[in-house]
Amino acid sequence: MRPDRLFGETWRDELPDGLRLIDLPQPIRGFSSFISAWFFVDIEGRRVLVDPGPASSVRALVDELSGITDGLDLILLTHIHLDHSGGIGQLCERYPDAKVVVHPRGIKHLLSPEKLWDASLRTLGEVAETYGAPSPLNPDSLADGGISGFEILETPGHAPHHLSFIVPYPGGRLFFVGEAAGLRLPVYSESGLPYLRPATPPKFDGPAARDSLSKIGRALCGGEILCYSHWGLSRQPEDMIRFAGEQLDRWSSVVSGMAGLPEEAVVRRLISSDPLLSEYKNLPGDLRFRERIFIANSVRGLRNFGNVK
Repeated sequence: MRPDRLFGETWRDELPDGLRLIDLPQPIRGFSSFISAWFFVDIEGRRVLVDPGPASSVRALVDELSGITDGLDLILLTHIHLDHSGGIGQLCERYPDAKVVVHPRGIKHLLSPEKLWDASLRTLGEVAETYGAPSPLNPDSLADGGISGFEILETPGHAPHHLSFIVPYPGGRLFFVGEAAGLRLPVYSESGLPYLRPATPPKFDGPAARDSLSKIGRALCGGEILCYSHWGLSRQPEDMIRFAGEQLDRWSSVVSGMAGLPEEAVVRRLISSDPLLSEYKNLPGDLRFRERIFIANSVRGLRNFGNVK
């Protein structure tokens, strides 16, 4: 049966027992149902948090966690962009026993985040300022070696240091894909298609992203729940990964075919022609505002990668 529209609180009905999605809204127009952290207790009893979000919302995150756990054992970072990891230094001061799992290429930027912060300011401007400057992570908080019981996949494309995590869970497996499979929202078109958008920011690597989607697809063996950083989950992982690959090819073709035309013209074409954006017109106004910004950002990423002006 096709799910009904899931905005409001009904999206919580999708969550399996024990898995918590912690929404981390920001004081920016449209920045709700956008940034989230995931919390669960794994089959070995470890208290796990995935992507704690920016520094600006650490206090809200800790308040939420205090109602469901008395500590953290592991913090998994899909990548180190500020909206995913900016609060890690502060959070580990609050939970000093937690161990952080991150791609080796991201470690130096967590320990000394000055370059990450400067690059974020140049790229994001006021949005970065709202997220807040990251605090350095104590090196003692880094996990030493591998983590038993988890499968970790390197899934670059959105970022060269992007990881995805597969975690056994009662009744199946949780598959945390970060932004490797785009952004989804809990709305569906009349034809049953989800709202899905590529996450292809400047410095995007197209071949790596396609390889990562293939890798994620090959890792599916039945019973997985895809958990997105942006936003929510899907119980149709095969369909969602196929949709993401087809959409990436479709956007690449449109962007290449509209070389030389204004960015806004490309954005309008994508919104009007991509069946996975068909619910854009029905989104709340603030989310349409946000999505249009990020659609344009993804167009810039595809143009920069393909040297299409």
